[in-house]
Amino acid sequence: MDQETNDQKLQRAISLHNEGKLEAAELLYRELLRDMPGHQTALHLSGLIAHQRGHYREAVELIEAALAGGATNAAIHTNCGVAARALGDIEKAARHISWAIALDPEFAEAHFNYALVLLDQGLPQQAAAHLEIVLELRPDSAKAHLLLGRIRLEEDKPALAAEHLRAALRLQAGDAEAHLLLGRALLAVGDTRAALHNLQAAAQLQPGHAAVTLLAAKASFELCRDADALAYLAQALRPAPGETLRRRAARARLGKIDLWCAASGTEYTRLARPQWLHLPQPKALPQEHAPHFALPTPFALEIFRARLTQARVLPDDLLLLSANGQLFLDGFVRFPQQYALREGGAIRHCADDGRLLLALPERSVTVERPCVWLGAGSGHFQWMFESLARLWAIEQQPELQELPLLAQTALTRWQEDLLQLLDYGAGRRIEVAAGCMLECRELHAVSLVSAGHFIAPVAIQHLRREFTRRVAPAAGAPRRIYLSRRDAATRRLANEAELLPLLEQHGFVPVYAGAMSATEQLALFQSAEFILGVEGAALVNLVVAPAHARVGVIFTRGLYQPRHYYVSAPIGHDFTYLCAEPDYASHATLAECDLRLDPAVLRAFLEECPP
Repeated sequence: MDQETNDQKLQRAISLHNEGKLEAAELLYRELLRDMPGHQTALHLSGLIAHQRGHYREAVELIEAALAGGATNAAIHTNCGVAARALGDIEKAARHISWAIALDPEFAEAHFNYALVLLDQGLPQQAAAHLEIVLELRPDSAKAHLLLGRIRLEEDKPALAAEHLRAALRLQAGDAEAHLLLGRALLAVGDTRAALHNLQAAAQLQPGHAAVTLLAAKASFELCRDADALAYLAQALRPAPGETLRRRAARARLGKIDLWCAASGTEYTRLARPQWLHLPQPKALPQEHAPHFALPTPFALEIFRARLTQARVLPDDLLLLSANGQLFLDGFVRFPQQYALREGGAIRHCADDGRLLLALPERSVTVERPCVWLGAGSGHFQWMFESLARLWAIEQQPELQELPLLAQTALTRWQEDLLQLLDYGAGRRIEVAAGCMLECRELHAVSLVSAGHFIAPVAIQHLRREFTRRVAPAAGAPRRIYLSRRDAATRRLANEAELLPLLEQHGFVPVYAGAMSATEQLALFQSAEFILGVEGAALVNLVVAPAHARVGVIFTRGLYQPRHYYVSAPIGHDFTYLCAEPDYASHATLAECDLRLDPAVLRAFLEECPP
């Protein structure tokens, strides 16, 4: 028998490789490399086998060895880039694939893989340009249509996305991802029936896929197919392996608490009428920024107390759900219209007519004794002026004063301290545990005392009175305080070291509120007559600052949110905003950027602070 030549051996290896017989093919490639070290094709194809096995580093080394031997084929450079991308070396991947395109500008596979690299680099528009080239060279590329459709969808161009996704499905009808993305695109353009058709197809191709079944639930609900919607949502809510929280699908409707009380014959008590607030406009330095804080005439909403029977309280945000399936947002949460659309918590979808799809905990606990709903303020400002401010209403209703408060679980130390200070220790609270719904026989719910940034003066004065009655001013505390955020992770004063000598010349003492307890912060602010600081959590303590105090709040140019002013103004503080420039390099989010305050702006503020 004639001895097999190296060319014949290579062809046999390639045939085995194409048949998926990797071990046999690799053995032949090694024999070739033993006989002919540096054989470019054997090195390249050995690299492909390494890539197929997930040995990406070895794949890159083998293919680069082929290239070092003089290979200049666009396909080899592309394959090396693909292996480098799988390894996580995006720069090397981009370099090799760009070489491939330079070698053969009409090599569609290189353009497609370069698009993937550009997406890894966060450059979707550039990626889309290469995908368009792919479709010019190869109009039947389903994967290019799919990827381009995904990009257009993320660019909020659903109609254009739908064209590409339909093309992808014409070429590859069984692609579950294409059906899902097309369903999303069609929902965005308002074609709900067609969207549901594609989502149902995706659900059949990928049973139990949470994103698919959730969207199918929403589409079904919009079409008033409530039973189908609940079935799909139940699938989406199935716990992942190892997940202990179990939830069930339910439907409800947005309700109006006053109408519900009237219909059910339960109490609805008006405690304060809506009113316009007569406050001066905020001052700002430099003065040209003052108009940015000029808001419409502030107002306070009606404050009411409602008595609910057989009410359910959902975990986390402590939303109120009646026994007959009405969810109450108006008067209880900020910006209720936007809140209803903020899906991901208990609310999974809000239809245009106010119908709701809910995810409710399967576990519930019955509360037999009457209690008072406190709400679930998240940040410092919300906790102080949305949750604790509601205690004013309890003071107006003697029958409520001995009832326990219903509050969220896992309170912070600061929240715990304030409740303790107000005589609501753990023994006077009922906490809504995570993953558990409370069934309350009798619940008294007090409305918000704020509307946006505007806070009812009666609530501010109540908090001021209660805190100052329980906490004395700090003995020997500085009269002039600068609230330093030096130890904070964000919103630091970048040129603080430059400004401190100027502050010290005017008697200001740096303080670090983050290291103090709630009581220590209240005592410090009670003693202060001049207060300066970057906008932050510590400024909620302005509620107890002396009425004659002068306050300066440093804010980021472009972020005009006068919420702390609307705490200070009803008390009578002399309040000024100081405009600072953001350090964009310090954080990806403008609201969290460090700031740089012009010394001239600080000097102008200090000149208005008499000795």
